[in-house]
Amino acid sequence: MWTSSLALNGLVTTGKNFMWSCHYIEHELSAHYDITHGAGLAMLTPKWMRYVLSDETVDKFYTYAVNVWGVTPAEDKFAVANAGIDATEEFFKSIGLPVTPGEFKIDDSRFEEMAAKAVEVGRLDGAYVPLNEKDVVEILKMCM
Repeated sequence: MWTSSLALNGLVTTGKNFMWSCHYIEHELSAHYDITHGAGLAMLTPKWMRYVLSDETVDKFYTYAVNVWGVTPAEDKFAVANAGIDATEEFFKSIGLPVTPGEFKIDDSRFEEMAAKAVEVGRLDGAYVPLNEKDVVEILKMCM
């Protein structure tokens, strides 16, 4: 509980302009379906990571893979970054969290509505990687 409190109280982001897009997207899932926030994040986070992985973000994901999951550093930063994303998804599966909308009995009928609200409320155009409604729908579709 102490670690969770520290992680969510804003202390670790002091002095940084930071927005975690997945939270706003997941809030819409929880608003429409009987899903806990953590379980929804387990489904969304690896897909968001893959969606935003690019030349501009690869260094952060590379560092994440090496420092969090112990992936062996290599010259191919994208391979290392993807191995870290794979490890994240495998961890969620290993602790029994659902990782697909089907496991939550979710279809794609509300994706556009949820995407619009997530972008509006979360102001995702100012996120680490700016997202619009089309981006959010694509991330949700990647979860299927």
